[in-house]
This record gives sequence, C-alpha cells and structure tokens, in this order.
Amino acid sequence: MTLEIRLLGGFDVRRDGGDARFESQKVRGLLAYLACHSGAPIARELLIELFWPDSDAEAGRRNLRQALYNLRQGLGDDRDLVADAGGANQSIRFELSPGDSLDVAEFLAGVRRGLPAGGDVVAFELVRAVGLYRGDMLAGFSLRGGGVGFEDWLVGEQERLRESAVRALRALVDHYAARGEYDAALAHGRRLIEIDPLSEEAHRETMRLYVLAGRRRRALSEFEELAELLERELGVEPLPETRALYESILAENLPPPDPEPRPARGPLGPFVPMVQRAEALAALHESFGRAAGGTARLALVAGESGIGKTRLLRSFLDSVTSKRRAAVAQGRCLGPAPQLACQPLLEVARGLRSVDEDRVLREASDEDRFEAAVDDHFADAGRSGPDGSIPLILFLDDLHWATPSTIRRIADVLERHADRPLWIAAGADLGRLPRRHPLRVLAEREDVDHVPLPRLDERGIAEIGSTLVADPADAARLAEHLGAASEGLPLAVVEHVNFLCDRLVLTPASRQRWRLEGELARTPDAPWELDAVISRRIRQLPTSTRRLLVLAAIIGQTFDVELLQRAAREHIGVVEIGIELMLERWLIRQFARRWSDDPRERDLVLWAQGARRGTFEFAHERIRRVAYDEVNPLRRRLLHRAVADALAERHPPDDDREADNLAHHYVAAGEWEAAVPYLRRTVAKAERLGDPDTALSEAERTVGVLDRLAKERPDEAGRWNEVRAELEAVSARLAR
Repeated sequence: MTLEIRLLGGFDVRRDGGDARFESQKVRGLLAYLACHSGAPIARELLIELFWPDSDAEAGRRNLRQALYNLRQGLGDDRDLVADAGGANQSIRFELSPGDSLDVAEFLAGVRRGLPAGGDVVAFELVRAVGLYRGDMLAGFSLRGGGVGFEDWLVGEQERLRESAVRALRALVDHYAARGEYDAALAHGRRLIEIDPLSEEAHRETMRLYVLAGRRRRALSEFEELAELLERELGVEPLPETRALYESILAENLPPPDPEPRPARGPLGPFVPMVQRAEALAALHESFGRAAGGTARLALVAGESGIGKTRLLRSFLDSVTSKRRAAVAQGRCLGPAPQLACQPLLEVARGLRSVDEDRVLREASDEDRFEAAVDDHFADAGRSGPDGSIPLILFLDDLHWATPSTIRRIADVLERHADRPLWIAAGADLGRLPRRHPLRVLAEREDVDHVPLPRLDERGIAEIGSTLVADPADAARLAEHLGAASEGLPLAVVEHVNFLCDRLVLTPASRQRWRLEGELARTPDAPWELDAVISRRIRQLPTSTRRLLVLAAIIGQTFDVELLQRAAREHIGVVEIGIELMLERWLIRQFARRWSDDPRERDLVLWAQGARRGTFEFAHERIRRVAYDEVNPLRRRLLHRAVADALAERHPPDDDREADNLAHHYVAAGEWEAAVPYLRRTVAKAERLGDPDTALSEAERTVGVLDRLAKERPDEAGRWNEVRAELEAVSARLAR
C-alpha cells in the first residue's frame, strides 16, 4: 500500500490511488503533523497539548486514542503508529514507506538541490520544486475547539515554506533573465507575485522583464495594478524607485540590458569617515595618559543616541593598543531588556582570565567575579609587567543601560585601585537618565573625565561628501543633501548614505570612491526622519533576508548564527546568504567576544569563524529597535516563542546561563507558565551574583506573572501559592 500526501495548497491524501477518508479536521491535522515529522517519535502529551489543550488528562488521552484509531482506518491497518521503545506506550511515530510521497518534503529537497551552497543554480530542480508548491501548506485549514498550539506550528511552517518558494522563484527569475530568456523569467516572476503580492521588488523586476520582452504597455499596467493593490491593502503609494522605473518606462528611456549578467552581489557600501572628533580624541588621550601613569580614571563619552560614542571609543582603542601594550577587556550593557549586573561585568572577567561560569553560578557566595578578576590581574606581575606599568583598559559600552549594582561595582573598583594603571572607557546617553541616577552621581566624581560629543556642522559633512565622491560639484550636492537630511547626527548621515547606495543613487566609481547617478532633491514621499530611513532600508531587503533580520532583532542587539538558524528553522545556506547581505548593507557587523590588543589578531579570529558564522551585532541599537517595532504584535509573540524554544533546545533545564534570556522571551511570548521556572532561576542567579536590584525587580515581575496565571486559570491558582510565598519573602528581604 502506498500513500500520496499533499499538504501544499490544501489537504489531499490518496491511498493506492484512491481517496483516504478521515472523520474530522483534527485527525487530518494530526496526520499532517506526524507526516511532517516522519520517523521521529512524538510524545503523546505533546499531541494532546497541540490538539486538545482544554481537555483534562484523561479526556485528552481518550481523544488521542480515538483520533489514532480513525487515522489507522483511513491509512490502512498495516500502518503502525505507536513507537513504544521505552515500554510505556508514550510516543507516536509515523514513518513514510519507500513508495510513499509527501509534497512538503519533496519540495524542500528540490529547493536544496536547486540552490546548493556555493554552487550555481540547478534550474530544472527548482522548476520541479516550485511546481509542487500549489499554495500555503494546508491552505484554508482550521480546527474547532482549541488547537492553538497546532495553529502556531502551522503558521510557522507556512511562512518557512513560502519563503523557500520565494527564494527559488527569485533564483529562477535571475537565472533566465541573465540568459536572455525573458518569457521564462516572466513566468516565474508572475508566480512570485502571486505568492508575495506586496513585494515591490518583484513587481519592479517584472516591469523590467516586460520591457525587455517588448511588452511595454504591459509593464505600465503592472505598475498601475501595484499602485491600486498598495492603496487597497496598506493605504500607501509605491516606493519612489518603483515610480521612477514607471516614469522611465513611460518616457522610453530605460537603459538596454547588460551584455553580460551582473554579479549576484555588488561591493560593500560606502565607508563613511569619522570627522570632527579631534577634540574628543585628544581628551581620550589625556585621560588614558593619566591612567597609564598610575592614576585610575573613568573616561565617559557622553552624547545622544547615534552621535558615534561606540565608534569613537573603538577607534581610539584600536589606535592606542597598536602603539603600546595594554590589556583590554570589554563588556556591553544591553537594553532595554532586563539584564543582570553580572552580564557586562562577567564579559569583562572573561576577557581578563578564564572564568568557570558554571562553577560561579553554583556557588552560594555573592563574591564579585568582576572585582576578583581585576584584583587578580593587578596581583599577577606577569600581566602587569615588572613595574606594573602595563595599563588595564575596561571598555563598557552603553553604560546608561547598566543596573545600579553595575554602577556601584565600577565605583568600587575605581576606588580600590586608585593608584593603579586602570582606565575604564565607557559610552553613555546621560540625557535619558533622571537627575539622581547612579550613573549621573558617578559622573560627578573627580576621577571621571567627561568627553562630550556634539553633532557635525557643515564643514564636517562637507568633508564626508568630498571623501566619498571625487567630483567636487557632486560632492557639494551630496553634502548639502546629507546636511539637510541628517541635521548633523552621524548615524543619520551614515544611514542616508547607505540608503542612497541601496537605491543605486551612489554607485562605485573605484575601490574607495563613489559617483552620483541620480537626483538628490527632497521629495514629499522620500524618507527624511531617521527611523523612516532605516525602515525603508529594511523594507528593501529580499523577503527571506528581512525575515532573518527581524528574528535577529527579536533575539537582541547581539546574536549568533547558530541560534538564529535554530529559531528560524532554516537551512544554514539560506541563513549565510542573509547574513552576507545584511553585512553588505551595513545593517549588522561581526562581533568578537574578546578584545585583542592587536586589531589584526581580532580580524584573524573573525576570519576563522567564517564570513557568515559566529556572533554578530546590529550596527546600531536603533536599527534593531526599528526592525523590532515594525513587527505585528501577534507575530512578535510567535517569534519570541521561537527564540525561547531554540534557547531551551540548546541549553539543558539545569543550565542557568540563559535563564534570564529564556524568562524574557517566554514573558514576551505570553507563555506565562513556561516563564515562571526561568524567572525563579533569574532571581536566584541575581542573588548569587550580588545583584539585589535585579533580584528584587525580577521577583516582583514573577509575582505579576503569577497574578496573570491565576486570573487566566482560577481553578489552578493554588498550585502557585508556594512559589508566590517564596518570591514575596525574597522581595521583603531585599527591600529592607
């Protein structure tokens, strides 16, 4: 007996060529879920939670038994669905036989074969694969009476498969267009628009292909249809580049097709130089010189978000460590998500010596690992040199996100090592802090050097324009445009330059210089405010890459590729392509967890990780925030759940290293019950590491989560009484 299971575009199962019949939608959904996990044992409890979440334990088991009975009838009695390796009959396994077929599996395998990592497109494999994609998986399918867990899984699978189809169709469009086979390219382009109708990139490419195929009138109609669709669905007009293409077609002045195919990716975008920072660099040199002479100092680079604090400090540290020996350790205060004081300070400790974090978290003492690491560094003559003159540099970024405990420990270290060559370099936006915030109090001390950063003036922006563009007239036009658009904020300058590069207004003239290829005049529909520019740049990414960028934003300011892949449930080749494109657009950058005294050594470490592997961070926190804020709240909850599940897969239940992150993501996902164990661990972890501020706030937050659980499930409120009493006792003790 053979089975043919078709889930793409609907639900259709055939047994030996005839229809297989099932009594309910839940039985059909159960088959779809088991088939997509063919060969893997699935716990009965999980299936009950997916399909009968509101049933009690006995009713859930009874419903599952009945559904399995009907499923066997529909599939044939020779199908064994029970995997009872442990002897307790606790799991179900459905396995496809050699003669069976599942369109989902065949489609994904065809896409993988058609888009081999690092190889050329295999067109016939992709054509066959997209032929299997008849629409969303289980299109029009719904369950009655629960099944929210199943529907969440289905939404994720539908999006993943849709992205694979889009990726395959884009590759086919590019492949046939490069060969001059415009009709074939158009056929796949039209299919792409059916799947992703709001993708202006797909519509623009289709318009170009219609022109190249000699169908100019149809290209114009394509734009009109798109404009009507965007107005109806989103209430917006087409992007300026889409309208510009339409007007070019209307005026019949499109350039001829390239004689040879363009490379898949162009050069990295323009590198905007750092200007008008000589005074700030001189202040850093003076502060560092005093610290290197044996007087501990804190240099506080202060300014608004986007003013260039991190870039200035990194540039200075690269310069100073290339000229003299120094020990450098770095830590980042990540925000605004809840964090422990130990996070940035343990990063510093790891940079100074090998720290057994597992052992630290098991210790009952609240001994400060950060302070111990600094003490050990100065106690070791081999690290400090015979005369103790080799400076210790601690680089702490975004200090305005630090907890009060972190600020206190920094102050303690400065006082205890006041006569040591200790230099703490930190960036902070003091303007967002209340007047008596601990960081503002710390900033008033005599051993703190203030390095304020102002916005750029006309001369600074003119210098950027002349550095980027060789032609003086074009350089002046660019500088005028950037000055008006950015109002002197360096991040806004960088993002507007990148935006012009993305739109091909700035095109490469040589390895380091660029030329202007279009108008820079401000138009009513052009993005001007910084968040709008960033949003437009993200919107211009291919759909698959945009999805990865949004998921990375859910993870946080720093993310690693392995976690991103797990959460996305995506092939590593697709993730690597997306990472490469984000790097090229200056949306992210590689992140080295350990600072090297020699920048070349750090480059070698990043190179060894691979161009698209390892750990990355957003080029600026504002880019991450824009990407995060644009996600629909319901979709955001699903993504937080995907990240939490990926973290839970990677770390065993007794591993406390990610307890705070897991708590954050489960709370953001609205998974209150799943969050409670990790919230409790976060409270305990904060206490063990001497961070009473975070322990208190997390204990209070956990009580709030318990209140929510009690409200949603009043019949189960009693089961949380012991946890509530424990946390209220913690709060009372810490509040004293």
